[in-house]
Parts: sequence; structure tokens; C-alpha cells
Amino acid sequence: MNILQPVLQAYAWGSHSFIQGLLGISAPGPIAEAWYSAHPKAPSLLNGEPLDLVIAKDPRYWLGGADSGFPYLLKILAAEQALSIQVHPSKAQAEQGFARENAAGIPLDAPNRNYKDANHKPEMMLALIDFHALCGFREYDEIAEIFTHFGITGFFRTFDSFAKQPCSATFTELYKEILLQEPLPELLHHIKDINPAGKWQSELEWCKKLIELNPTDRCVISPLFLNLITLKPFEAIFLEAGIVHAYLQGAGIEIMAQSDNVLRAGLSPKHIDVPELLKVMRNEPYLPNIRTIAPQTNMWQDYPAPVPDFRLSICHLDGAIALPRLPGARLLMGLEGACLVSHQNQELALSKADTVIIPAFEQDIRLSGKGILLLAAAHVADS
Repeated sequence: MNILQPVLQAYAWGSHSFIQGLLGISAPGPIAEAWYSAHPKAPSLLNGEPLDLVIAKDPRYWLGGADSGFPYLLKILAAEQALSIQVHPSKAQAEQGFARENAAGIPLDAPNRNYKDANHKPEMMLALIDFHALCGFREYDEIAEIFTHFGITGFFRTFDSFAKQPCSATFTELYKEILLQEPLPELLHHIKDINPAGKWQSELEWCKKLIELNPTDRCVISPLFLNLITLKPFEAIFLEAGIVHAYLQGAGIEIMAQSDNVLRAGLSPKHIDVPELLKVMRNEPYLPNIRTIAPQTNMWQDYPAPVPDFRLSICHLDGAIALPRLPGARLLMGLEGACLVSHQNQELALSKADTVIIPAFEQDIRLSGKGILLLAAAHVADS
């Protein structure tokens, strides 16, 4: 058992205070993410050594199998500004896209590369504070009603066909027009001039915020056709492959498969490939289930994730409890309070925002203290 040191990512959309305050560090500028993983892009540090190199020396000890890899990436994410409108491929789409770009001779570090690996990237976001996001297309009738309500139907030549016959085919044509047309200053001026009082007030206010941050980006009207959701602390959403989404503001814990495959539609200076995104996205309405857990003391409670790559569990500790017997490397993070982690003759103090990595070789772990703990592991049945 060892405390893992995260790698900090200073993206422009990050918070100037949240991760700094949680980790008790002083860092100027925005800190967007703290990574806990063996991801080769930014492996965490274990006693000053990159975790991927540590694991490579003895993968059976750490992972329980000589040929298995670290299957997930755990992050603290804090956003003051919106992230890109994006979608992640399925496993099959990633394998095909990765092979196709390899065959085309596109370097892995090329800025126009879509597929950095052959893996899918399902992910879960667990809010630590109020967390605002766009996730999945709204019902078609509601999209038509919103566009009509705000008087923007005339800006899109494909809207009438969509309104007359709202279906996946006509919506895809409308969405393609929104993504591919040149930005329309008159549309943005029209939205900025609308009185925010009334129906869909929050959606309109988010459009105006996005216009201020991205005044020439065509995706600033995304809140009008993507579901706008707010997670309360300790609520979570799971994002399947093909779901168009964007995190807008807030902070939480994100866990995902080990992958860097992202297809972007807008709100980003990074590579945008609309035709590929349209192939990968699910073009039917989709409203994510918000996963909530009624806290129970001294029990491990799972946030359901229907993928083999990861599981995320929470425990409200008040006394003593055993860590579940799970194969593979596990990450134990303290969110509140403090506890003592015990294994045989070894004891390790875990304070707020500390994260300890527990190798597959070490089982029969005991925890004692008072606080809130998160456990990340591969999604396998208890042994």
C-alpha cells in the first residue's frame, strides 16, 4: 500500500481553486484535472517513479496477471468553463478507427488524429459540488418546440423538414447543418437579445454564457437540443459510447476506461471532425439516468456501470470495515475525514484527498476511522 501522487493537468477551462483546495496545494492558474492512473500520457507517481514503469516491473503483483493492463483512469475534475462538445466511440468503432488511421500513416501524436488507441472510453462522473452538464439529445418534439419558442427556426434550412417529420434522419440533417454551417452573427445576436425570463430560462442563460466564451463557435446553441442536467453532490451519471455530451461547470470524480479517444463537435480549439462524429454518435433522444445512493454507514455501495473496465464504490465509514476482496489494483481515495488502512503488520493513514494504491497481491485490507471513502477497481464480481 502506497500513497499515489496525481499528475495535475492545467487546461484553460479548469478551476482556479477547487483542486488546489481539495489537495491542499498552492498552484497558480487553472487546474482542470488530477490524474490517478498508469496512463502513459500522464502516469501518477509512486515514490517518485511513474506508475506505469512501476507496474511493468512486476505486473502480476500489481494487477494479478502478467499480461493484463491497468484498466481505468480515475480523475478529480474541476471546470470553471465548458469543455468541448464531444462523443466517445464504442470498442468496435475504436478498433476500426485506430486501424484505419494507422494504415493511413497518421502519427499517434498528430493533432488531426481521432483515434489514439483501440479502446472504448465509457465514463462516469460523480459530482462533489453542483455539476452542470449537457448530455444526450432531447426528444425531437421538444427540440422543435424550443427552436420555435426562441424564434430561431428561420436560421436553418433543414428545420422545416425536421419539424414536419421529426425522426433520426431529419434530425441528423439538422444537426449536420448546425455543425457545418459558418457561424451566423445574426443568430447569436438574436439569442443574446432574448429576455431570459420564461420557459427554458436556464437553457437560454447557458447559451449566452457559451456565446461570451466562444463568440464564433457554432455549438453555442447546444443547450437548446441537448439535455441540460445538474448533478447534486454524490449524484452520478454514466456515459455510454456515442452519447453527445459536454461538461459545463462544477467539480467531481471521473472514472473511465484507459483511452484517449475523443471526437469533438465544437467549443474547443482542438481537432474537430464532424463527419466522423456523425458516424459515431447515437442520433436518437437519450436522457441519462442520474444515479443516486442513499448513504448507509459502514457499507460499500456501488454506482452501477455496465462495463468491465471499472467500478466505483462509496463508503460512509464510522468505525471499522473490510475492503472488498477484488482482484487487480485498487485505488482508495479519502473524500472526508480520516481513516487507518491496515494490512497484516502494515498501517497507512489516509487523510482527506489522499489516494492509496493497493496491489492485487494484497487482500484482507481493514479500514477504521470516520469519513467518506471512494474505491475504484475493475468491475468484477466479489471473490
